[in-house]
Amino acid sequence: MKKIYKKIIFVCFTIILGVLISGTKTDAANASLSASSQNVNVGDNVTIKVDAYGCLSNLIVSGPGVSGRIDIVSTDLSNQSDSKTYTLDTSSAGSKTITLSGNIVDADRTQVPINQTITVNVVAKQNNQQQSNQQQQQQQPAQNQQQNQQPAQQQPAEPTFTSTNQTVYAAKEGINVRASYSTSSKAIGSLKQGQSVTRTGIGSNGWSRVTYNGQTAYISSSLLTTNKPAEPEDNKEDKDKEEKKKEEEKKEENQEKSTNKALKDIVVENYKLTPDFDPETTKYSLEVTKDVEELEITPIVQDDKAKFDIQGNENFKVGNNIVRITVTAEDGTTRIYSITVTKTNEAGDEEIEENGLKLKKLQINNATLEPSFNPDVTSYNITVSNPSAIKVSDIIAEAEDEDINVTIAEAEANKNGERVITIMLENSDGTQSAVYQVTIKKSVFNPIAEIKKNTDKKIYFILGGIIGILLIAIIVIIILLKKTSNTDDIQDIKEADELSDDYDYSLKNAIDQANATEEETPKYDEMVENADIKSQILNTEEYNVFDDEGDGVGVSDETKRFDLNDDDKPTKPKKKGKHF
Repeated sequence: MKKIYKKIIFVCFTIILGVLISGTKTDAANASLSASSQNVNVGDNVTIKVDAYGCLSNLIVSGPGVSGRIDIVSTDLSNQSDSKTYTLDTSSAGSKTITLSGNIVDADRTQVPINQTITVNVVAKQNNQQQSNQQQQQQQPAQNQQQNQQPAQQQPAEPTFTSTNQTVYAAKEGINVRASYSTSSKAIGSLKQGQSVTRTGIGSNGWSRVTYNGQTAYISSSLLTTNKPAEPEDNKEDKDKEEKKKEEEKKEENQEKSTNKALKDIVVENYKLTPDFDPETTKYSLEVTKDVEELEITPIVQDDKAKFDIQGNENFKVGNNIVRITVTAEDGTTRIYSITVTKTNEAGDEEIEENGLKLKKLQINNATLEPSFNPDVTSYNITVSNPSAIKVSDIIAEAEDEDINVTIAEAEANKNGERVITIMLENSDGTQSAVYQVTIKKSVFNPIAEIKKNTDKKIYFILGGIIGILLIAIIVIIILLKKTSNTDDIQDIKEADELSDDYDYSLKNAIDQANATEEETPKYDEMVENADIKSQILNTEEYNVFDDEGDGVGVSDETKRFDLNDDDKPTKPKKKGKHF
């Protein structure tokens, strides 16, 4: 019975574990990139499709005319699907490459890197140029034929030309420029499609007088247009390639330019900066006596291509004076180092004029200052997802005094994506100044930490549910075990009663048989064997079945109640018998 109970408990645990495993199983995160067609003509419509499936994603798709992000942020931390479509730019011939890259995170915290590309081949439409040349060739013989059909003796009338001055363009490729207004005249040159000339007159005979290479020439008016036609696909493709090459060269040139705008050291003759110099620390201070009007400052740049400019290092007043060192990197980005020079009054005949230039308000839209704004604190940090999105117009800086000029200068982002915004305060006569700085840092997106943060509580709920189910199952099993045990006890009692009945009647029959026969009374062991109760008797003395004293056979008082000759036979009592 105990083995059965153990099997029941094992089956319950197996079922619960299977349900939990099947309930939390998720499909793997993935993303795909596809195109409606990969071989098309110029101008054909091509659709680029991106499909993504996961819990969190940070995917970027890029290509000619295709640019976007696929961001999946599941609030319940389960996998979700997202699809986006884009239209490829097929205005020019060539191979168009589309790229899908980034990461996507599964609900089970598995991060899957994505890097897929697809290429669409775009070719120029055929026979456009050939048809144009054929039409021109067909028109030329027709014009010659018309002129040949004119009577030889009839001279064409002299055309009249209306003066004009306008720019016209060749409507077709290979238009002839002639010395006279006749197709039979000598061709002195030709124009490519879209090439421009200056028209000086419009003739009554269908010809235009133009200026070509500094001389007067003639072109059929039907072959000219005042609207610049589209360039041939071949020319346009070459121009696109040339422009793309220039952009790449410019990009490479910008990439090669150094972004290092840090100083290696600031040397101030006869003075020591506080704190000690560090390239990443931009604010320092020192103290001078009242006879010092300026300092000998030598900034040492880390990059020889960087330049520096020193301002405020002259005519020191008693009190605080700000010396600014602006370092400009090769790529044009800047960093400002400031030195607060405190000029003392050792003689005591002048009062030290404290620098009272402070901000009463400093606020940046959609960002929080760290630490909170305090007029006496001049250095702050903010953390945002996109530092370049913070503009000067987002900064609200108000001085305590309305006469103080407030200037906000921003710097380009460094290689870590950080930017430093400098807020400079200066009084009207330029004798006092102060500097506040705000460093804009880029927040780091960590999808694994984000999932862990949001799933901690969910895990606790799941564990609590499992424990509750197990407790309920154990209570049910205990109740079933108790009911089964009670049933077995009742069955044992019934079997014992029946055994007792069998014992009493079997003993009665054996005694009656012994009393009725004149033969020698069977011995005790034989009577017990005949009554088939040997295995049921544990102790003859306990049951007192036979009294073996004397020559006769005795019967106990308890056994005498089965005497059938006794009219007052008592009712058979129920006695619980012993069993094995």
